[in-house]
Amino acid sequence: MKANYRLFAPTQLSSIITSCLLLLLSDKAVANAQTFLKKDITALTSSPFYGRKTNTLGAKRAGDFISERFSELNYNVRKQHFEYDAPFNQKRSGVNIIATQKTTCTNCKMIIFTAHYDHLGPTGSRYYPGANDNASGVAALLYLAHYLAHQTQQYNLVFVATDAEENGLHGSKYLVSTLNLSDIKLSINLDMLVVNKRKPRIYAYLDRQSSSQYKKALTMLSDKELTFIVSSSSARLNRLLGTNINWRKASDHYAFAKADIPFIYFGMGDDKHHHQVTDTLEHIDFQLYEQTILKIAKFVTYLTGS
Repeated sequence: MKANYRLFAPTQLSSIITSCLLLLLSDKAVANAQTFLKKDITALTSSPFYGRKTNTLGAKRAGDFISERFSELNYNVRKQHFEYDAPFNQKRSGVNIIATQKTTCTNCKMIIFTAHYDHLGPTGSRYYPGANDNASGVAALLYLAHYLAHQTQQYNLVFVATDAEENGLHGSKYLVSTLNLSDIKLSINLDMLVVNKRKPRIYAYLDRQSSSQYKKALTMLSDKELTFIVSSSSARLNRLLGTNINWRKASDHYAFAKADIPFIYFGMGDDKHHHQVTDTLEHIDFQLYEQTILKIAKFVTYLTGS
């Protein structure tokens, strides 16, 4: 893609990027987004999943639910079991859910989409629903899989719902250890996508290489209703948010970053309901959430050449 940019003058390039990004999603796609997102995020925060804590019945049910949803979308689905070290010389286990397209292009590089499905589980007689963290990311993952399922791609697309993120990014670490790194074009991580309606911003944190390639396209997704803040600087994002987040280590993209795999992390930043029992559906502005996912879908369409 970068080599092609040299064929055009800056004004021509800007026009081309604008045309790509302003290809409107169909009314049907928008309706499907509204249906898909609300259905899946509601299910994942419901009581049968009981907070989706790794290695519990709730997490197993969540993993089964996600597997079934990918299967309904006609993907090949497999469960990737792994173990990791826990305190007091104990071993714990988790399960990543991996979905791949049944028709893939030969010798194409991969784009890997990740979103962790685990959360904190119960607390006393209650449980942590984890609507924003990270049912919102998993619902977006499933929607993107739906949207891209039957489109011609120049990349092999892999969708992974990772486990054991909350207690050490263990699912993504194991996933990366099993991959042929030279086959990967880009990883896209989705974690906490419920935008604050008072400050409607979504943050795209990415490595420097990806920033040079995609920053312009991502920035052009902004409009008066939703702003995309794009940066490869953790310090800059913290200044904007007034936080002290290590954006590089904040979620599953860190496993890819450590392996020098280009990445983009989409997230909303700081949330007062983070890791609280109040992280519920009631605090989601579904219209704004849907707009966020549709804009990410536009970028992915541009990225994959669909």
